[in-house]
Amino acid sequence: MKTVVLYNIISFIILVALIFVLRIVSKSNLRQNQQLVIKVIATILIVYVIAFVLFIDAIAFGIIGPVQD
Repeated sequence: MKTVVLYNIISFIILVALIFVLRIVSKSNLRQNQQLVIKVIATILIVYVIAFVLFIDAIAFGIIGPVQD
């Protein structure tokens, strides 16, 4: 369970950093194509991190597990 808590804390830090990156990119002077690429990559990473946390939590709480005979 300590590992799951550690994963949740690290994932939360990553999510905050990615949201911070999205805010900085939208205010930057980059070209539109560069902004779009960075926003798309950051958004995909945000969705991936959220899905990863939900999957790990579901395993930890016993929602997902091995199929019983």
